[in-house]
Amino acid sequence: MRQYYDGDMNLYGYGIDDESSTLPEKTKQMGALESQMRIYIEDYVYTYLYQYGKSNGGKEKIAALVGRHLEINGEDSVVISGAIQGKGAEHKNGVESFSEETWEYIGSQMETYFKGMTLVGWVHMQPGFGSFLMAKDEMFHEEFFKEKWQVLFVIDSLDKMDTFYIYNEDKKGLRQARGYFVYYEKNLEMQEYMLENSMVRPKEDERGMAEKKEEYEEQPLAGGERKRRSPSPEERMDAAKEIRRVLQKRAQEVEEAQKGKYSMLVGVSCVLCVVCLCMGFALMSNMTRLQSLEGEILMVQSSYEKLEKNIEGVKVQAAFAAENGVETQAENIQKTQEKVVETWYTVEAGDSLGFISRKYYGDNSGITKIMEANSLENADMIYAGQSILIP
Repeated sequence: MRQYYDGDMNLYGYGIDDESSTLPEKTKQMGALESQMRIYIEDYVYTYLYQYGKSNGGKEKIAALVGRHLEINGEDSVVISGAIQGKGAEHKNGVESFSEETWEYIGSQMETYFKGMTLVGWVHMQPGFGSFLMAKDEMFHEEFFKEKWQVLFVIDSLDKMDTFYIYNEDKKGLRQARGYFVYYEKNLEMQEYMLENSMVRPKEDERGMAEKKEEYEEQPLAGGERKRRSPSPEERMDAAKEIRRVLQKRAQEVEEAQKGKYSMLVGVSCVLCVVCLCMGFALMSNMTRLQSLEGEILMVQSSYEKLEKNIEGVKVQAAFAAENGVETQAENIQKTQEKVVETWYTVEAGDSLGFISRKYYGDNSGITKIMEANSLENADMIYAGQSILIP
């Protein structure tokens, strides 16, 4: 499929050609895998966009993306094979926009270098401002890039940040794509465009530059028209060398970054393994301690039950023993009372308490007892025939 600028600023009409419907094979994934649509950008295009973004003092720029839109098994894919500078762009409503001159230039470059390709999106380069989506960029995209598979690529060439933006599934607004693929092919079309629109100029002395300028400057033709000069062979060679150098440097940086990420991933994996092992050992130790504690609790519970039974038995025995003791004591008291026999003595003429005490106790120690038992206040106050209790 290819698209042509139709002249009414309503983007493009369509034409059909025999373009391959296969996806690139040699790819490198950048970010995560996007499920809604897969985006492929050729490495020459990717490198050239960064060169273009850094040129002219790193000012804000825009560019067009050309390539193919494929639909395989119901899934949309965009293969970006070329980038065209946004020459003649105008600053309108606070944003870089495509002017009529820009659209005409893009159409002419597509006819010259990218025949059979279609416009698949555009690029906004904003060095030093990150790769965030601006509201004005979103409005511009919705106005001029209305196909659901057309993309916006935001690049910050200063901080080396870039992000693709695609339509939401309901085609209301843009969202950040999770990732994309960089693919590698010869891409002769883009190489030719890069040589003709190189961002690098050969280092020559002023005299050499003046000579080249005179030799290759635009020459007037019949009718007053002027012929566009072609780049000199030296410019082509220097540009090609610079492109190869940049690509080699970028490939080396990517390889080193991948090695660093791989090393970091291995380190993190090792740390996670160690943490998992430690947690496993700790869990096993805790399980053992819990089982031991459970056994001890069961033992204590069993001992408590036995102790409780023993205490109940002791209480019963003590109750029976106390009851038996009371009964025994009562019986003993009763027996003692039964055994106690009161002794009485009848006083005869000439008796005294001392005589009576010596008779029953063997000495005079019983005088006081006899007086207390008989309530006698005076030991001599007894008379013949008186009955006296002998305690």
